[in-house]
Amino acid sequence: MSLTFMIVALINGGNDLIATHFDLTINQIMWFSRIGIIVLPPLAFVITKRICLSLQRADREAVLHGKETGRLVMLPHGEYIEIHEELSPEKKFTLTQHEQPKAIALVTEDKQGVLNPKGIRAKLQARFSAANAENIAKPTASEIKELESGHH
Repeated sequence: MSLTFMIVALINGGNDLIATHFDLTINQIMWFSRIGIIVLPPLAFVITKRICLSLQRADREAVLHGKETGRLVMLPHGEYIEIHEELSPEKKFTLTQHEQPKAIALVTEDKQGVLNPKGIRAKLQARFSAANAENIAKPTASEIKELESGHH
């Protein structure tokens, strides 16, 4: 987010040079900067988050199913399957060793029934924490055991 903000700010800082080079008016560049400084950083955050989640999903699939070998085998009943090669334990560890933060639970009242004095701030904190804690789940031991036994 901050890089996007800085790029838009740099464009705004050099608006006179950009205007002469690209044959634009300074007013057009100023409107781009006004809108871009608000819209582009959250947009960059959402796009980056989606990319990171898809990379986590790809790592999870690699741990569960192994890497593709490119060899196709025809089974006796006519079905074609691709042979997957299992990853080394070191590679599996590398792909699964990262921590996954847990979301902060919203506490509206304590044991005695007293409302949380932080109120709105606590709700916002819980909401931001839940959004930040969104991850692709690591493969569980039962999933790995099921795949190793060949029942997939």
